[in-house]
Amino acid sequence: MAQLDIDALRNMRVLLKESDFAFSIMVESSGSLNTDYADYASNHFIYDFRHVMQKPDLSRAQLAAMLRHIQKERECVHKDQWTDFMANVLTRSANDAGPEVMQ
Repeated sequence: MAQLDIDALRNMRVLLKESDFAFSIMVESSGSLNTDYADYASNHFIYDFRHVMQKPDLSRAQLAAMLRHIQKERECVHKDQWTDFMANVLTRSANDAGPEVMQ
């Protein structure tokens, strides 16, 4: 597998910001939801994540599990650094064999 480069990291940051923004708009306009960010992003942005991570076989369930796993650490990261943190973790897991949630 090819190593993800700086452009891929930049693309991951943009994708995370766009998907988070879209989720925020949906929450604000809908009120209560029966979903979380990980479920929303894995259902609506799966093709984008597959492309940026260079993992065409990535399933929605795997992506949702990865996002939930990373979001558990969100409280430890400053709000302004959340996108950078998640982008770094996701691109690192795409480069590696992957964390447990990828298996």
